[in-house]
Amino acid sequence: MKNTHSDRPNVLYLMTDQQKASAASFLGNRLVPSPFMDRMAAEGMVFENAYTASSICTPSRASVHTGTYPLVHQVTCHQNRAPWNMPQLAELFQQRGYYTAVGGHYEMNRNLSRGWHEQSSFIERGQLSNSVAAWMQQARRDVAWSSGAAGYAEREGSDYLVTDRILRMVEQIAAADAPFFLHVCLPSPHPPYFVPDPYSDLVDPDTVPLPPRGSDEGRPEWQFRCLEENGTARATESDIRSVIAAYYGMIAYADANLRRIWDALDRHGLCENTWVVIGSDHGDYTGEKGLFNKTESLYECLLHVPLILRAPAGVRAPRGMRIHHLVNTVDLFPTLLGIAGSKIPGYTQGRNLLPWINSGARDPLHDCVYAQVGDYHGFLKTTWPGGIPDSGRHPSLLQGARTFDFSFVRDPDYGDEAYDLRSDPNELNNLLKRTNGTDSNSTHVDDLRRKVDAFDRECIELREKLGVVPGDRGFVEGWE
Repeated sequence: MKNTHSDRPNVLYLMTDQQKASAASFLGNRLVPSPFMDRMAAEGMVFENAYTASSICTPSRASVHTGTYPLVHQVTCHQNRAPWNMPQLAELFQQRGYYTAVGGHYEMNRNLSRGWHEQSSFIERGQLSNSVAAWMQQARRDVAWSSGAAGYAEREGSDYLVTDRILRMVEQIAAADAPFFLHVCLPSPHPPYFVPDPYSDLVDPDTVPLPPRGSDEGRPEWQFRCLEENGTARATESDIRSVIAAYYGMIAYADANLRRIWDALDRHGLCENTWVVIGSDHGDYTGEKGLFNKTESLYECLLHVPLILRAPAGVRAPRGMRIHHLVNTVDLFPTLLGIAGSKIPGYTQGRNLLPWINSGARDPLHDCVYAQVGDYHGFLKTTWPGGIPDSGRHPSLLQGARTFDFSFVRDPDYGDEAYDLRSDPNELNNLLKRTNGTDSNSTHVDDLRRKVDAFDRECIELREKLGVVPGDRGFVEGWE
């Protein structure tokens, strides 16, 4: 039976894994072949300056699904589980009468699996877990920058197999007499940087510009150890270009599979009343600062993510609109609930984007955006080929704020950082290491420092008010 609940539109939330904004074609990188995302961008609204609440998977996704920042829900690193007593997005959709389904990399084992009528993790035993194992086995374990063509066919890759599973969910959705919330979490372009043919040859490495690394002056001490663990000194310019080309090919692979899902929904007549969200959980270094993959850090390349919101054809909403103002992925929680006509919990730290957009989005929604990560005390060490270098983990919580002009990071372990984004958009020259604090930028940096301090207090007060019971932190050796 075709669902036609016009009062409750469908929501399709498509997520790539670890795609930074500078690797999005609809944000200006024409080396990245992604025609489906480009189409959705042309038909919807593009948020040119969307930032994630955290720079690594689990905290970022927990923030989207709870509508709060890591210091509130207390999922600040990979080993923490989401709290049991905070409702999650899918649960609230269910309460509104939605059929909910999810597939791929959605942190099932971090307690982000609640509220789904149907779910299938990308580590599910069988073809999916076998494909993940085959993918990981492609990479070298002594360096972070190995890349190339995967040793298996396109149809054997994780993105394709996750999509196959989603297509079966589409059949269930088509049979349900209910609106749907479908969340698709494809594994690409998460490292290791290997992708099946023909996507491995789509981008010529010789056309890829090298990312700036900068000098060693003013670098936090942990980065020197990361450079060693990454094997950066052994990477040639050709190696780095090949990494980026493979990363772009992985995005193209994801894009092709997202189109398969859209086409399947269209065949069932389910696109007419469906909102589409396309985004990513966080970014990737891919050679910036000489690093690869990610760390528990708060830099532009890890926090700035692509974001598209496309309304159904029958809804009065902007088409092809480019929104320059700052937004945060925490804003998705109230926005998606607003689309569904659900009551938005008063404690959410995000803002519903729809009223703002409908009023023209002329004035800023946020005066700055925040992010939090770290407080790690586990036993994972370095987790190549797909994870974080040991030196990239932080025992204390990092908290940051950024505007268009400046960024500030409070780092109790290695010293605070601040950057003038107008002259140093790649954040290579730490103002707090290169000046005596009396230059013309100090006022701006001090203002962001005060904002971070105030936001810290706001988060702690909210957490205590809500009585958040932290999930299992997982810091028991052998249980991570």
